[in-house]
Amino acid sequence: SNITREVTYDALNKRYIIVEKVGDKLYSVPQYLTIDQYLRLVNSEMKRQNWRDLSNAEVAEVRKTGIIPPVKINSRVFEKIFGGTTIDIQPRGDAELTFLGRINKNENPLFNERQRVQSNFDFNQRIQMDVIGNIGTKMKIKMNYNTEAQFDFENQIKLDYTGGKDDIIKKIEAGNVSLPLNSSLINGTQSLFGVKTQLQFGKLDVSAVFSQQKSQSKELQINNGAQQNEFRITGSDYEANKHYFLAKYFRDNYNRALANPPTILSGILVTKIEVWITNKTGNTQDSRDVLGFLDLGENAPYNTAQVTGGASVLPSAFTNPNFPTQSNNLLANLPADARNTNSNGVISYFAANGATDNFAKLTYARKLNEREYNFQPQLGYISLNNPLNADEVLTVSYRYTYNAAKGKKTRWNF
Repeated sequence: SNITREVTYDALNKRYIIVEKVGDKLYSVPQYLTIDQYLRLVNSEMKRQNWRDLSNAEVAEVRKTGIIPPVKINSRVFEKIFGGTTIDIQPRGDAELTFLGRINKNENPLFNERQRVQSNFDFNQRIQMDVIGNIGTKMKIKMNYNTEAQFDFENQIKLDYTGGKDDIIKKIEAGNVSLPLNSSLINGTQSLFGVKTQLQFGKLDVSAVFSQQKSQSKELQINNGAQQNEFRITGSDYEANKHYFLAKYFRDNYNRALANPPTILSGILVTKIEVWITNKTGNTQDSRDVLGFLDLGENAPYNTAQVTGGASVLPSAFTNPNFPTQSNNLLANLPADARNTNSNGVISYFAANGATDNFAKLTYARKLNEREYNFQPQLGYISLNNPLNADEVLTVSYRYTYNAAKGKKTRWNF
């Protein structure tokens, strides 16, 4: 205000003289007050100013706190743990919600009345929010969330608890944490999500992290302007859907057969093999209908509900004078018309247990020639020149001898 007040005391007359001026000119008539009158005036002005300050403080407090006002917890235990009794959470940001309704009318007379009118509802949201909070003086909360963030690591959440000077618990972090190390031998890790603790027992400091790593570190080598990277790819990933064992027996005994390289100790020699594949070329030469079974000649069948194994350990699907024992009873249980082209007996037989997971019925399957694959007759696997597609089926039939070098010739085919 431009109005100034000057108060002087007249000791001779025992009066207070109050003069109000605007600049150098008098604003009003001077007042002459006794001591009691002056005290009442000062007391009244102090009360008025006190009420004005309280009113302004409430407005300022509301403007300061925002949506959520501070909460006070009257508990000594709470105060001892968190270093205070106030919980202050301050969210900031903006949220945009979009509701959209579409009604499409089509007067096409070919449609009925219900099909002519179609209603659709669309909902979209955009949220950008930051949350900063304090629980007492020891716990701090920081969080930011953005629905339009390009990467997940841009949305951060962190709880930070800081202990006192004499506390065992020095620091507890939860959410997005990091583990920096003061060492050149072991690099620290960033972008972790979990819990990190820092404890102190006398002169011993302990830091522990239980988290999930959300980042990767890569080292690039550039030589003469060219980047050099090291890749490690397993054989199964490099040539997927190209290498297959003829039976589970060969897979289970693969390591045993190669226990003394270069000698192969399998005792088996595949003497004849035919490989059939789904015919997608339309070629009718060397084609026929093929019915392949998953558990044919398997001692430990996949479909244990309908197939009983445990007989011959060696792959054996058919009986013959030199090898009278079968690996399982699959062929004995199949319907009599299972091999007929127009029969649905196989489908009905396996309908209750896996259906087509147990067999594949190929119409005009194409026989691969010897230039389209390679096979190892002693280890019992084949390698295709071209990998199988997801909609193709591979079936094989083969004949082998077992321990022929010892005079025990066993022939078997399926």
